[in-house]
Amino acid sequence: MNTTSLESFKKEINQIREYFKHIQYVNDMVDYTVLQTDKEQVKSSLNKLEDHYRSFGTDKKIFEYKASIISLYGLLEKYVETWIKEYLDSLSSLVIEYNKIDEKIRSNHFELSLKLINTIISREIVKYQHITKEQVLGKLNECIVNPTSYKFNTEAFVLLSGNLKHQQIVKLFELININLKELLKKNKSFIEYIEYEKQTPNIANLKTDNLYNKINELVERRNHIAHGSEILDILSISELELYIQFLEKYCQAIFETLAEEFIKQESIYTFTKIGVDKISNIYNNRILAFEIENCTIKIGDMLIIETAESKFYKTPILTIQLNSKPYQELPISEKTKIAVSVAHKIKQNQTFYILKQ
Repeated sequence: MNTTSLESFKKEINQIREYFKHIQYVNDMVDYTVLQTDKEQVKSSLNKLEDHYRSFGTDKKIFEYKASIISLYGLLEKYVETWIKEYLDSLSSLVIEYNKIDEKIRSNHFELSLKLINTIISREIVKYQHITKEQVLGKLNECIVNPTSYKFNTEAFVLLSGNLKHQQIVKLFELININLKELLKKNKSFIEYIEYEKQTPNIANLKTDNLYNKINELVERRNHIAHGSEILDILSISELELYIQFLEKYCQAIFETLAEEFIKQESIYTFTKIGVDKISNIYNNRILAFEIENCTIKIGDMLIIETAESKFYKTPILTIQLNSKPYQELPISEKTKIAVSVAHKIKQNQTFYILKQ
């Protein structure tokens, strides 16, 4: 997964925050009391601003509200699509042969690619007009005749990415065989935020609709604006800021969930599990002693850790020792007991994976 897109999301979220600050600064200026000591040019500008605000104030608030809601929803839709497509592209680079891809994903890829072709032919959705039916068919054909050089029709997996309430986002993730509904509940920072926001010690006490009501409300508000409905409930800047906070935490949790799922896929396809019977001991929660053979291990290589709760992390190997002697790189042919240290805290009840040779 590409962290660059996560940084882009954060940058765009902060741009909306800065827009809110600008609105507040303008509103503060309107409330400013002109002093006799102010320069005439300043007095004139402030008086014009105040007169304009009196005549345009309500329309201004409606316009700012509409722009804010549409911008926030736009970020949600843009980055959910981006991250699903990034995940699929990363998966196709990781799994060398198409036939080894999860069967559910392969089945959905075929069915959804056909729907994408129909969408292109009928020109139902403008954003897919840069793709030709020949391109879609070409990728499907490569999956069959040249399965080691395949690429997904990633756009096909986000065909239904409109009106993205939480449940609809969950359905999109089901297409790539990821149970977002359950995995989000394992994201520590997101859960801590929800518990703080809802003032509850345990999210298990909350219904799903209450957990994600900010996202669902954002979609509803966006729909009212898009359909030209009369705007009766204009949110203040402070109220809109709550939507920004939730959207930021929610989208980051989605990205982290995908990134973790990709590490899980790496543990299957490009890493080897260290059997429990091969692990000698764990020292100081940082040093793993185990038996290994037929590989070359070096400092900087990644170790994948699977927790007892089935969460996946990657951490670099910091040191390598054989018979208490340190090594930068260690080629091993026969069964050998070594010890490696990592920065991440490790425990006996965890599972460990090393890179395949």
